[in-house]
Amino acid sequence: MSLDKKPLVSIIVPVYNAEEYLEESLDCLVNQTLENIEIICINDASSDGCLEILEEYALNDSRIKILNNETSLGPSICRNMGLDIVSGEYIAFYDSDDAIDLDAYEKLYNFSEKYNHDFVVFNAIRTNDNGRQFPSVLHSKSITGETFIKTNILEHEELVYDTTSWNKFINRNFFEKYDFRFAEGRVYQDILFSMQLFCSSECIGIYPEVVYYWRIRGKNSKSITQTVYDTKNLHDRIFIISNTIQVIKSNEKYLPLLDPLYVKLVEIDVLQFIKELDRCNDEFTDIMFGEVKSFVESLPSHVFNTISEEDMVKYDLFLNDCRDSLKFIANKQRQDKIENRKISLRKEN
Repeated sequence: MSLDKKPLVSIIVPVYNAEEYLEESLDCLVNQTLENIEIICINDASSDGCLEILEEYALNDSRIKILNNETSLGPSICRNMGLDIVSGEYIAFYDSDDAIDLDAYEKLYNFSEKYNHDFVVFNAIRTNDNGRQFPSVLHSKSITGETFIKTNILEHEELVYDTTSWNKFINRNFFEKYDFRFAEGRVYQDILFSMQLFCSSECIGIYPEVVYYWRIRGKNSKSITQTVYDTKNLHDRIFIISNTIQVIKSNEKYLPLLDPLYVKLVEIDVLQFIKELDRCNDEFTDIMFGEVKSFVESLPSHVFNTISEEDMVKYDLFLNDCRDSLKFIANKQRQDKIENRKISLRKEN
């Protein structure tokens, strides 16, 4: 299909070693009910068959544009490369192993045009290679099921949990007014990017009717952010969170967001790394019981009020430097989870 006029939506898709999922993912885009779109795919030096798949799709659909990196530059740079050539009225991001409703961009375009939002956030659920679906912790807390025509993050503090870029439908004029960019060379860059969007807008739409399907890759094909125990990932998380806090602190108006953000960090971010202590290296452990522990100690005590007793025990052990005990708990819970999954699969079969 050819474009005979300016596209309404530009969809930016970084692609890296996603051959197993790429055709399904692209099918969701080329079959959108909103046809007047452009699909900007940045192949980040994939070592599998991604480039060949992209080229085959582009032969049959002129809406697909391919940028090909000779060396891998990472998703942040790829997204920024896509941003440099967008021509649509709206901008959306999409990952090459995920999926989305076929009428998603038509619904989002119509909703945005009707109410003139800076950007719209929409729902997401997790899905695995077996097709099973699970709630996304981040989005079940931030996207509650009710549509909001015009709001902002101060009215809906739970949006601090909404830290993904691909569930944002962004007015290009708003985007270019602030010249948003992704932090290059960093994992978890979506966290900072999302807070920059939220703290720049007074007119956000919340539209849970549209669903994005966020894939949990199988054990032989994990995404970058699924490898939590990697030391670089921990360094990057610290960098991104520090800068996210600074975005809030840079404008007194948004200081009320600090407490909700700290609660989110306690409930999700820090625990995510504590749960990996049994399979990390010494450098990772030293960072956790150094820089991360100091940060946790600096938090006001009331931000721990929402966590479970079980997680509070983990924090007590963490703050008291009980490394062996935490590693034992982390390993035991992981083995229990694996065994429960095996039992569940046996029952299903």
